Amino acid sequence: MASGSRRERGAVAAEFAVILPILILLIFGIVQLGLAFQRFEAVNAAAREGARVASLPTSSSADVCTRVTSALSGTTFDTTPACSDVTIVGNCSASDPSVTVTVAVDNLIEIPFFGQLSMTLTGTGDFRCE
Repeated sequence: MASGSRRERGAVAAEFAVILPILILLIFGIVQLGLAFQRFEAVNAAAREGARVASLPTSSSADVCTRVTSALSGTTFDTTPACSDVTIVGNCSASDPSVTVTVAVDNLIEIPFFGQLSMTLTGTGDFRCE
């Protein structure tokens, strides 16, 4: 009976060795996708903040960029978001009814045994002009 339990222990070790990479892949995948979703929500919030500032008649594109970058300052990205990532459509000083701010930031997802995936996170904010 002792030799049977040794075989079972060996089988359990072999099964664990097969399952362990899949388990690591799932755990890191869940963590990385959670981080990507948190960053996506931060980009959306920054776009809304930028649109809120752009809806004021006295605001400039520099004011919008400053607001967007300050809203993104608390979130860690692989590359630092810049004002070139911000697009403003509409101009409240030119009697447009609304303004739209779009923010696009590159994000890298790294999962062991799977590789890297680069994606662009895009957030949009719309506000009516005041």
